Amino acid sequence: THIHTLTHTHTHKQWYQRRVAITAGIPEMDFEGQYLAEILQYVILGVSGLIGFIYGYLCESFQQTFYVVAVGSMLASMVVIPPWPLYRKNPLPFHKVRKTPSAAVPSSGKSKSVKSSKKKKVPTATLR
Repeated sequence: THIHTLTHTHTHKQWYQRRVAITAGIPEMDFEGQYLAEILQYVILGVSGLIGFIYGYLCESFQQTFYVVAVGSMLASMVVIPPWPLYRKNPLPFHKVRKTPSAAVPSSGKSKSVKSSKKKKVPTATLR
C-alpha cells in the first residue's frame, strides 16, 4: 500500500525533476575518458582473472579463484564507474545557443507548387 500511495502523490513530472536535480551535479566523462575507463576495466579484469586462476590452481581451490576475481571486479568498478577527474580532461566544446530569426518561416500563405501526381511507369523485369 505504501508504493500505491507514492504513485498517486508524485506525478511523473515531479519524479523527473527530482531525478534531473540529483544527476545535474554529477560531472560526465568525455569520450577519451570513456576510452581510458574501458581499457582500465579490461586490464584490471584480465590481470585479476589471470592471478585468480594461478592462485586457485596453486591452492587447488576454485573458491580462491572466485575470491580473487571478485576482488578484481570490485576494484575495477571503483576505478571505472565514478567520473574521476582523470576521465574529464578533454571536455567537448559546445556551441552557444543561437536564436533563429523569425524571418526564416515563410510569411506568405502559399505553399510551394506541388508536382504532378502522375506516376512514371517503371519497367518491371520478367523472369523467364
